Amino acid sequence: VVDLQLFNNGYNALHADIIGLNTTWVNLQTLNLRFNKIGAKGATALSHNTTWTNLQTLDLEYNKIGDKAATALSRNTTWNNLQTLQLGHNKIGDKGATALSQNTTWANLKTFDLDSNSIGVKGATALNQNTTWTNLQTLSLESSKIGVKGVAALSKNTTWTHLKILDLESNSIGDEGATALSQNTTWINLQALTLGGNSIGVKGAAILKKNQT
Repeated sequence: VVDLQLFNNGYNALHADIIGLNTTWVNLQTLNLRFNKIGAKGATALSHNTTWTNLQTLDLEYNKIGDKAATALSRNTTWNNLQTLQLGHNKIGDKGATALSQNTTWANLKTFDLDSNSIGVKGATALNQNTTWTNLQTLSLESSKIGVKGVAALSKNTTWTHLKILDLESNSIGDEGATALSQNTTWINLQALTLGGNSIGVKGAAILKKNQT
């Protein structure tokens, strides 16, 4: 098995535990468990897997895994080929985001989706401090709670030189947050910046326009 699509099957923690114990799928590259009910216990069970050394894409969106399971996932040292990690809509807060940011195994990570969680200033600051994801190309924090201070922390990032897509929609960053973003000089490859639903006015737009990076 290379591509395993198990989304929207009503799976719970027990199902995830059984899947995580698999020792046969040594060539597994994609595991999609989106829209299930595996919760914290299920995601934690998956994190203990030591067989999927070729895993490139892991989709756990809409599973309510929370901070505890996010922390467990962050400690996985087997998935060193992981390129896409989708954890949107999972009730992950600052603790979970901080733990994830401390991972040093996912050096090949290119896409990280954390949409619609409860990540605030502390979580955004921790993500910014990660120095392992040097290949990151897409980061999505849509509908989080990072606010002005959180986006200011992200804007100081100097690691993600390959970043192409940054989604910060609906984070209440306002003109002040837009100003902070405009000062970033690292994201020289940025192609798409989504800032809708942020109450950015004429002042913020004018400042963003002046960015030359």
